[in-house]
Amino acid sequence: MTETTKIIQDPLLGEVLFRKNIRAKKYIIRIKQDVVNVTIPYRGSVREAESFFRKNRELIIRRKAELKARTTQPIFTENEALLRKQAQFFLPVKLAELAHLHGFIYESVQIRKSKTRWGSCSSKSAINLSFYLMLLPQHLIEYVLLHELCHTVQLNHSPAFWALLDKCTQGKAKALRKEIRKYKIP
Repeated sequence: MTETTKIIQDPLLGEVLFRKNIRAKKYIIRIKQDVVNVTIPYRGSVREAESFFRKNRELIIRRKAELKARTTQPIFTENEALLRKQAQFFLPVKLAELAHLHGFIYESVQIRKSKTRWGSCSSKSAINLSFYLMLLPQHLIEYVLLHELCHTVQLNHSPAFWALLDKCTQGKAKALRKEIRKYKIP
């Protein structure tokens, strides 16, 4: 689907990868693991992608600096088995409580050792939660659970989804989203 078509070295940004993606509809710039990735749509050209990159270079430099400066609070644990047991006891109960309180219905819940996301919800309303959630403050655990429950109704991040989540969090969805980004799964 994606193939590297060109790599350049930018004096401030480092390596910049230009990749064509047949599913892409527009030019996209992402910073992933300190590398700038420029996605080129199927009908796009490397020349247009380079022009798009140059137009957005200052913004990318600022964004990359923000990402480096962002004060992430790494989470550490010594006993994952204990953490998993706590999560298996607490999270399904809390999820059921919040689902009942807000009128959501979900099919199942699984506790996993996910290191890339706090939770997920499938199209069949099966919710997966990372046991690392137990290391977050209580209000952020509830935010993640409500986020996944809202996906049982809106399986996307559309304005309707955010409006529903905002309703469930008493208008604090954006602030909670910003706060949880300060935490990092170990």
